[in-house]
Amino acid sequence: MKIKALTIFTLGLFILTSCNQLKSNSKSFVLKGKIDGSNTEYVILSYIDSSNVYVSDTLPVENQSFSKEGYLMNTQMVSLTSNLTGRYMEDPNRLMFFLEPNKIDLTLKEGEFPNAKISGSKTQIENENLDKTTKPFYEKIENISDERQKLIDKNKDIPNENSETEIKSLTTKWQKLLDDIKNVRIQYAVDNPKSYVSGYVINNYYRTLPPDSLSMLYSQLNPIIKESSYGLKIQEQIKLHIVNSGDVAPNFSQEDIDGNVLSLKQFKGKTVLLDFGAAWCVPCKKEIPEIKRIYDKYHSNGLEIIGVSFDKDEISWKENVKNEKLDWYHIYEGMGNVGKEGSINKSYYVQPIPAYILIDEKGIIVDRYRGADKEDKSLNDLEKKLNTLLSSN
Repeated sequence: MKIKALTIFTLGLFILTSCNQLKSNSKSFVLKGKIDGSNTEYVILSYIDSSNVYVSDTLPVENQSFSKEGYLMNTQMVSLTSNLTGRYMEDPNRLMFFLEPNKIDLTLKEGEFPNAKISGSKTQIENENLDKTTKPFYEKIENISDERQKLIDKNKDIPNENSETEIKSLTTKWQKLLDDIKNVRIQYAVDNPKSYVSGYVINNYYRTLPPDSLSMLYSQLNPIIKESSYGLKIQEQIKLHIVNSGDVAPNFSQEDIDGNVLSLKQFKGKTVLLDFGAAWCVPCKKEIPEIKRIYDKYHSNGLEIIGVSFDKDEISWKENVKNEKLDWYHIYEGMGNVGKEGSINKSYYVQPIPAYILIDEKGIIVDRYRGADKEDKSLNDLEKKLNTLLSSN
């Protein structure tokens, strides 16, 4: 079963007391791994090191084994990929797990990385136990997703009002289950204020929480978690004013995919949709046909789209634009710049993707949609707004 998770790296200190811990207060870790399979030539461990720098260490696999010694800021969710890993977050050769300053052992199998056996990480055990409580909800979501997709495919061939009603009903059930998952995970954070998982959970949901709720949850966290990058990020969001409806859209100036300088100011007099996505983002890919339809319908009335890419590299970005035939403007932000000062992502505070921000002809933000909105407003909501803005053009 596939369980989606957002990946966020942390800052701080975690003191372990287990029998196999390293030197007290040490930030060092020792990772040893074994892989069942003969096609894995190397693995890549991506994490935040003790200098607060994001690194991706390539570890050669010899005799189906690999190892790494390094230093962490503190316990954090990290990524392990290999030469067999594709672009998508749900790739079977991608593992997300909590790495902490300790001796960590991994046992993996090619094509089954998410089922890895992990020992030495207390936080990983806590996270796995939490995942067990939400697993039944995700199983129901998968069943609903399959049923919904069958109806959508059937309705394309033979449009039917009853099918459309049922699709809407299934979508409502899907959203209800997501809300149930959120409630379970938030309650875990309330009940476990000393766990890094709690900081991780609250940070993941910060966009969907009212400011007062976010402040309350943060206040209950253990001081060590407050000082971690989870806690610091939450604190930043509490203080932050997120540009929203009625605000002037922050300007940006950057090279586009053709090497020309593109700035938001040059689109005054046009309605602009900022489309934040990436080739590795499965939900983003699924929404491309709908975004194309919206663009084709409203472009002649003054709609422009600027795609802001969170791809890992420019090659993947350009290939995706070409293969998907995305005939609008494109800017490469890159995963490495997400959240950094001066980035478009930082200016608009977008997380997760897909995310859309609609800007009117005067350069004022009209609204935020999907991952850019705490209520996850849909593409249907976006189109209703476009009808209002552009119907008279």
